Amino acid sequence: MKIYSIHGGVEYKVLESDYHKYYVKCKEFGNGCTWLIRVSLCQRRGIWEVKRYNSLHTCLATSISIYRKILDYHAILAFTLPMIRADAAVSIKIMMPGSVPVFRTCPVQVGRQVNDSSAYFHRHFWTFPPCIETFRNYKPLVSVDGTHLYGKYDGTLLVAIAQGRNSNIIPIAFALVEGENAESWSFFLSHLQQHITPQPVLLVISDRHNGIKATLEASDGGWLLPNAYRTFCIRHVVANFALSFKDNDARMFLVNATYAKTEIEFHY
Repeated sequence: MKIYSIHGGVEYKVLESDYHKYYVKCKEFGNGCTWLIRVSLCQRRGIWEVKRYNSLHTCLATSISIYRKILDYHAILAFTLPMIRADAAVSIKIMMPGSVPVFRTCPVQVGRQVNDSSAYFHRHFWTFPPCIETFRNYKPLVSVDGTHLYGKYDGTLLVAIAQGRNSNIIPIAFALVEGENAESWSFFLSHLQQHITPQPVLLVISDRHNGIKATLEASDGGWLLPNAYRTFCIRHVVANFALSFKDNDARMFLVNATYAKTEIEFHY
């Protein structure tokens, strides 16, 4: 239903949905559109049956904003899982044309011997075509940060975030790495610049991690002035400030000072 609606550029609303029935109508039902579908479970035969179906939408297609609501991980899974089951080696570029996957492995080493016939996962960078296209119309700034993985596997997820003209945010690049260090940040930021942010005069917002500092200050990295400017994330600054100064008012003054747009405001 979601994939059908995405292809048609239409939106629907769910009226009933449980283990025995599913009933949806076009969001414009009653305003010139009569599309609906009702299905129910035939327990005797163990199948779902379409009980009523008004087949064609008679409304105008809605805006592309419906993708935000409909194209969730359930819809993506329904589209990609059959391809993976048919061929487990299928590439991301085939499943999602235009995507940029950069995969790195390391050889298996037993003692002092290296086994070149097998390898293990090391790092992975990826981004999607909508992220690349969207950033061209967003503010020339990116926020980068990392977060630990808390599931079965160790590692760190690095993410770059962009901001639109109306302050909406969107993640534009991702990387799975072994941890936050100079090498992993260099891997992430170099591919971020290569595939998404090649334009000059870019503002980079981050915490004070030494790995980020080393990458942005490297002479051959392309992040030096005037290509890029760096500023620190106020949330991280305030968190560090609060370790030594417990006064809530002092933290508020610090935040206000960092957001001041004039020298007078800053000193006040």
